[in-house]
Amino acid sequence: MKRQIQGSLYYLSTDIRYSLAIFWIILGSLLLLTVMADWIFGGEEVTFSFNLSFPIYIFAGIAGFLTVKGVFTYLIKMGVTRRSLFISTVVYFLGLSLLNAFIANLLEFITTFMVRSNVGNIFIITDGDIDYEMNHLADLLATNTWFTRIIIDTSISFFLLSAFLVLGLIFYRYGLIGGFSFVGLFIFTIIFGVTNGWLIDFFVHIFSDFSIVFFYQLMFVGLGVYLLSYLLLRRLTI
Repeated sequence: MKRQIQGSLYYLSTDIRYSLAIFWIILGSLLLLTVMADWIFGGEEVTFSFNLSFPIYIFAGIAGFLTVKGVFTYLIKMGVTRRSLFISTVVYFLGLSLLNAFIANLLEFITTFMVRSNVGNIFIITDGDIDYEMNHLADLLATNTWFTRIIIDTSISFFLLSAFLVLGLIFYRYGLIGGFSFVGLFIFTIIFGVTNGWLIDFFVHIFSDFSIVFFYQLMFVGLGVYLLSYLLLRRLTI
């Protein structure tokens, strides 16, 4: 079982490596182009705004969904047990979430340091005004530190990886009809919750006492969602 877990982790990390490299090359290039455009065309007001976290959330959702058909089916054909695959995937999801969060916040730190410090006179800040801004959910918290941003990005990414893995398993197990029926039921539940007010009350309750604790709780919710995926994984047929 130990060798199966190690082999599965190796295959999972190898399978995502190329996509991850392309993703960060594109995102880093967009960040660089945005900074250069602000340097050339920026004025005294805030003109440069960038968010590195939102793209990694989208990447997490896509990666979680594609893991089923792109990885699970192959590894099961190779003889990996579903229990070994279940354990190795959760480790992989945690590692991928933490890695993306670390890279995103490291790039944000470097860019902020260079722009605000005007390193090497590369970036010009007119009359000391800041025409640069990096957005993050941590701005809504009382304490916005590098550690809190890592926690936020890791928890959201892991939750989305788990949720879209379950969605991918539903589509693979029950086909397009079953998958879209589940999506339709989910959308109907949201609309029903909004019209009846209980979903709005739920979000009001969350944001009335919004703190870093919410993201710790989201991590546990993501773990609970991932545990549910085993019910579908053990019945997965190839």
